[in-house]
Amino acid sequence: MSKPDLRIDKKACVRTLDSDADLVKHITLQAGKLAMTFFHQDSVKAWEKSPDNPVSEADLSVDKFLHDHLMAGHEGYGWLSEETEDAPERMHAGRLWIVDPIDGTKAFLNGDNDWGVSVALVQDRKPVIGAFYAPVKEKFYFARAGVGVTLNGAPITVSNQSDICGVRMMGNPLAFASQRLWPTPWPTDITCEQANSIALRICQVADGSFDCCVTLRPKNDWDVAAADLIIKEAGGVLRTAKPGELVYNRTTPLHDHIIAANPSLIPPIMDRVEPALKAWAKRGIVGAV
Repeated sequence: MSKPDLRIDKKACVRTLDSDADLVKHITLQAGKLAMTFFHQDSVKAWEKSPDNPVSEADLSVDKFLHDHLMAGHEGYGWLSEETEDAPERMHAGRLWIVDPIDGTKAFLNGDNDWGVSVALVQDRKPVIGAFYAPVKEKFYFARAGVGVTLNGAPITVSNQSDICGVRMMGNPLAFASQRLWPTPWPTDITCEQANSIALRICQVADGSFDCCVTLRPKNDWDVAAADLIIKEAGGVLRTAKPGELVYNRTTPLHDHIIAANPSLIPPIMDRVEPALKAWAKRGIVGAV
């Protein structure tokens, strides 16, 4: 696959990251408040973009709010959102906003609390600012590359769990208990809890509430960009089944798998993920968990 053309206008992106960080904090919180005006409202219009992939007028309203406020006065910045048609000019942007106006739309429409607003700023194909706000849970995560990460203003860090036995997993309990799916099974004493929002799952590993998150279904840039920086600044790892950091603002902004954990847990997790992926490939299974 050819590498994207990353040439940019040298006059672009004159704003400082400090000013962008202040903007992201304010606008993400305001976007969450806007989403809450639609929450638990029976009159909210919703439909399916594709089978089992809902969207609502709340998603579109929050998306427009974020676009209007993040792009205003930001010459040289690109835009990538789940709810906006992709534009190829983003490939040439010096900095790129990557947003998911409501990550966890199913939960939002069901009146559950496991959804939120995700905003990331990417530069040189890596996130440099990341925010995730879960308004029902009253949790606001914010990270700056090389500066640190906070939850509601207080520093956070991943857990120090090093033994795969007894891990607290963000994932589907039935899937991780399945003997059919895993050639190398998971310990029987792990605890699993599901959340509709993948960003929230990763953030709850970042704050130590859980030890790891594994999903072997493809995820888009907007699903994970903000959470990627949040967990890294908390001392954790976010990767696919292949080693190395995730790369953003590619032609196809999609990642095959997502594994999030503290560094000590990555080897025993991969001991289970790698043989499973090989076995699934032989059986024609794609994204089983």
